[in-house]
Amino acid sequence: MITKTSPTRLTLALDIVRRLESGPFCGYHELGIIKHQVTLADTLHVEPYRCDQIECDNPLVPLDNSNICLKACELVRKQFDIDEPLKIVIEKRIPVMGGMAGGSANAAAMLKVLNELWKLNLTHEQFCALGRQLGMDVPFFFTGKTAFDSEATGILEPVDTKLKFYFVLALPGFGVSTKDAYGSLDYSRVGKSILVTNNLKSVLEQGSIEEAARCVHNDFEISVFKRFPKLEEIRAALIKAGCIAAGMSGSGSTMYGITADYAHAEKAADSLDCRTLITETLS
Repeated sequence: MITKTSPTRLTLALDIVRRLESGPFCGYHELGIIKHQVTLADTLHVEPYRCDQIECDNPLVPLDNSNICLKACELVRKQFDIDEPLKIVIEKRIPVMGGMAGGSANAAAMLKVLNELWKLNLTHEQFCALGRQLGMDVPFFFTGKTAFDSEATGILEPVDTKLKFYFVLALPGFGVSTKDAYGSLDYSRVGKSILVTNNLKSVLEQGSIEEAARCVHNDFEISVFKRFPKLEEIRAALIKAGCIAAGMSGSGSTMYGITADYAHAEKAADSLDCRTLITETLS
């Protein structure tokens, strides 16, 4: 059996630049995202078995062929002509439909497991190419730490930062599907500030936690908050609780507050009236 942790990420800033109208990813969006990996993680246990089987302790995770870990297995089997069924057990801690890319993190971890189990000796470029076939968010997890990602247009650049953040994650008790988040976009209001490229990358490399916190930004909030006003209330509550900044991760529904140390994160978490988790920058 191979056991592998699957740490996830938060989006510190997210700009929806434009909808692609041509090319292989027509209909997708060019984004500008600063992704920041954190310690919150799922755990995968994988071993050869008599037939493909997947188990998970969260009922929201699909256990059929739509599961991204099984998709990763099928992709690798076809590419490398391998015929070996597996049993996969997922211990789920990352919120489902929470905008934290838990499925993509699992897919990346699964590819690493398969590389080890089947002795494939995959290069970084091969990992990213396989991951991209599974989801736009997957390649990031082979770069990890902090990075700028445009997703559909294929730009993925590490950001060299020494800053360490502590996060209070506020979980509202419902999810937001990525499809719904994109479906309600107001194109007259998104892609205007481009805070990602203009400010946050350089601040992360040379500035302070306080300066970085002032750049927290997410274009999805414009449409998602309209449909789910509770999320805007949670953002306000995080600021009231003493967080330096607060925002939504990805397309939601996880809200996060940034603090400079664990004690302040605990204090903020205790003041909220929803489920909370505390996580921090992955070293």
